[in-house]
Amino acid sequence: MNAHKAATLQWVMLLVLTAVTVGLSELGMSGRAVIFPVLAATLVKGRIVIDRFMALQGIAGPWRWLVLGWLVVVLGSITYAFR
Repeated sequence: MNAHKAATLQWVMLLVLTAVTVGLSELGMSGRAVIFPVLAATLVKGRIVIDRFMALQGIAGPWRWLVLGWLVVVLGSITYAFR
């Protein structure tokens, strides 16, 4: 798969995941029933943005892990707050 097609596919995935989370909110779902699917979608979206659009996928060293770690800490804090 060429780079242009891969970027387009990942962009479409971002749109679909955003639509799913918005759809869950429009259905009136809230609380524990929806927090884990939304956070999972956020983790996937964050990983796509970090790897593809911030161009950290091929970077060696601490930068990629620092940014991914920050994402996990934020999502973990949100999960802890809603437990």
